[in-house]
Amino acid sequence: MTLRIRSPQDVAGGLVLVALAAVAAWQAADLDMGRTSRMGPGYFPTVLSGLIALFGAGIALRGLRVRGDTIAPFRWRRLLPVLLAITLFGLLIRPAGLILASVVLLLVTSVAAPDFRWRGTLIFGAGLILFAVILFPILLGLPLSIWPRF
Repeated sequence: MTLRIRSPQDVAGGLVLVALAAVAAWQAADLDMGRTSRMGPGYFPTVLSGLIALFGAGIALRGLRVRGDTIAPFRWRRLLPVLLAITLFGLLIRPAGLILASVVLLLVTSVAAPDFRWRGTLIFGAGLILFAVILFPILLGLPLSIWPRF
């Protein structure tokens, strides 16, 4: 009997989940497990890793039985602007403030969208920036400047 992969996307995704769960379980191995009634710091990561591995194995096995999509080619054009935007946000958050760093993040990541529209992006971005300004410095009290400090 030969093993036929009917859904390469499911098999690959499931195996990635199993690998990530294995790394997380390995990292949590040095932490004290404790007991169910008195959980240690390693209890939750280990249990969560096991659940993720089970789900990943289930997805991979499903890919052997059910026909599905092939793996799409990797699109660097969409990944690079996102990585650049995250890097710029990290570099700009202190000197430029939360609002300007978020505007740069929004504009650079919007280049990656295949169906980019200015109006929708600006409305969504304004709401997202307002939410971030209310949540992080005001409600959570994080020491983030909202505007640049001169």
